[in-house]
Amino acid sequence: MALMKILFLTSTLPRFPGDMQANFVAEQAEAWLAARPFDEITVLAPHDSGAPRKERHGNLCIERFPYMLRERWQRLAYPAILPNIRRNPALVLQVPFFLWGEYRAASQVVRGFNPHLIYAHWVMPQGVVAWQLKRKLGIPYILQNHSSDLSAFLKLGGFGRKIAKDVLKSAEHFFCVNAYQRDFALDFFDDDVQRAEFSKRCTVLPMGIGGNFFSSTKKEKNGFEIATIARLSRKKGLNYLLEAAERLADRGVMPSIGIAGDGEDRAELQAMVSKANVTFTGFLNGREKEHFLASAQRFIFPARSSDGDVEGMPVALLEALCRGCPVLASKDTNIELLPEWPSICETVALVPDPTNIEALEKAIERLLGADQEKSREAAKLMSRYRWDCLIQEYLSVIEKVA
Repeated sequence: MALMKILFLTSTLPRFPGDMQANFVAEQAEAWLAARPFDEITVLAPHDSGAPRKERHGNLCIERFPYMLRERWQRLAYPAILPNIRRNPALVLQVPFFLWGEYRAASQVVRGFNPHLIYAHWVMPQGVVAWQLKRKLGIPYILQNHSSDLSAFLKLGGFGRKIAKDVLKSAEHFFCVNAYQRDFALDFFDDDVQRAEFSKRCTVLPMGIGGNFFSSTKKEKNGFEIATIARLSRKKGLNYLLEAAERLADRGVMPSIGIAGDGEDRAELQAMVSKANVTFTGFLNGREKEHFLASAQRFIFPARSSDGDVEGMPVALLEALCRGCPVLASKDTNIELLPEWPSICETVALVPDPTNIEALEKAIERLLGADQEKSREAAKLMSRYRWDCLIQEYLSVIEKVA
C-alpha cells in the first residue's frame, strides 16, 4: 500500500502529559502508524491555555488551533463542549468562532500537508468543517460518531436536519461506535433508497483500547472490590452508584469502592458519601492508572443519559471486559449492542435503569458474588477490541475509501 497522508479533526485531545482528557483519538492514530509505519497523520485539535501549538512524534504531528482572540477567552472545548455549554449557556456564542477557527486552520494544514483523506471525529462540529473543506478544496472525508453529537443538529430545526443530511451524504464513510448511532443517522434520510445507499457506507465499530488486558488470576489484596473510571459528570450515573452504596452501608454491606477520574460534578458527588467505603482517587494516568485497573476486582458503569448527552460505548467498559473482571453495566452504556453480547451476557450484571436504586443495590450484590472464571473466559473473546487488533478492521475499510 502506498503511503497515505491523513488529517484527523477532533474537538478533544490531551493538552499535556497527565491531562484528564480522553486520549482515544491519539491512541487510534498511534495504532494506525504502528500498523502502517510509512503513513503520515496530522491531528488538528483546539488550543487551550498552556498547551503547545505544535508537537511531532515521528510520523504523528499534532497541531492546535486558536478560536478566540485571547487565550483566556477559550472556554468551549475542554473538558467537553456539551457539558461546558450546559453549565454556561453563554458559551454557545463561541461555537461560530470555533467552527471558523477550525476551518481556517484545517485549510492551512490541507494546503501544506496535502492529505489524501480527512478523518473527522464527531459529526458536530468536525464533520461540518470536513464537509466545507470537501466543497472548497475537494478533499474527501470520513466521519466518526462517538455519542450524541448528531442530535445537536435537531435543535436547529429543518435547517439543522438539512445540514446534517448533507454532511452525512457527502462523507465517503461513516463509523459509529454502536448500532443505535447508525440508525439515528439513517433517520436523516427521506426515503428507503437513500437510507439503503447510506447504510452501505456505515460501519459499527467501538473505539479500541491499548495494551494487553488479559487478567491474572491473582489480584492484589489492597485493590478495590469495586472500581470505576470515568469523567465525573452526570451521564456517568455515579450519583446513583453512591446512593446505592449508602443504602447498602445501612445494611452493613460496605465493599471498598474506588472512583477514578475528575470532572465538573466531583464536589457534588463527594458530598454524597457519609457511610459507604468510597475513595475518590482523582484523575489517574500512566502507572497509577494501570495499577488502579489491574488491582480492581470488579467494575461498575451505571451510565444514564442526561439532557441528550448519552454514552456511545465507554472505552473503560471495554477495558474492564478485556481484563476478565466481573462487570455491572447499565443499559445506557449500550453494552447490549456489542456483537459479542449473547456470548458475554451471563458475565455482566445488567441494570436497565440505574435510577431504580433498589434494583441497583441488588445488582451490586450480584456483582460481589459473580463468577470470576466466566469473566476471564469472556476476556479472550473481547481481545478483539485491543487497538493492535481493532485497527486492522478500521484500516480495511479506510484503505478502500482512500
